[in-house]
Amino acid sequence: MRQGVVLAFAGPDRALCAAALALAILAGCGGPTATPTPGPAAPGVQVTVTLGLYSGRPDPSWRLGGAQSAVLVQMIDDLPGASGVPPEGGLGYHGFSLVLHVAGQADRYLVAYRGAVAEPGTGPRDYQADPARSIELYLLDTGRVHLAAAEMAEVEADFSSP
Repeated sequence: MRQGVVLAFAGPDRALCAAALALAILAGCGGPTATPTPGPAAPGVQVTVTLGLYSGRPDPSWRLGGAQSAVLVQMIDDLPGASGVPPEGGLGYHGFSLVLHVAGQADRYLVAYRGAVAEPGTGPRDYQADPARSIELYLLDTGRVHLAAAEMAEVEADFSSP
C-alpha cells in the first residue's frame, strides 16, 4: 500500500518544505547516489526540455542524458492521476515543456507546471498530479548547467508563489 506525505505549511515555508522533500527523494533518502536509479520504464527514451520563460525570443532548451530521461519518465509514471483543468502559465515562467522521443513511436508532449504534468492544451483533461512539484525541481536541477542565474531565479521565485 502506498503512503503519502501531506505538507501542513503555507506560503514560503510550504515551498521550502516541498523543495526539501523533493531533494530528499531525489537523493535516495541518504543512499549512495544523488540520482534515482532508472527503472525499466523507458528504454531508449530521449527527452528534450524547454523552459518556458520568454515571449518573442527563444526559450532555453536542453536534452537529458539516457539515465536522466529514464529517471524522469519513471518519476512521471509514479505520479497519481488527476482530472480537471491543470494550471496554465502566462507571462514569465510558464512551465517546462517536454518532448519524449522513442525511436519508432510518436513523440509524446507534456508540460510540467505548478504541480501538474499534462499534455499541452486548454480545458479539462486527465493529467498527473505532482503537488510536491518534484518533476519541476528535477528538471530545474538538470538545467543548471544550461541556464543563466536570472533564469534560475525566475523559476525558483515561482516556488515561493502561492
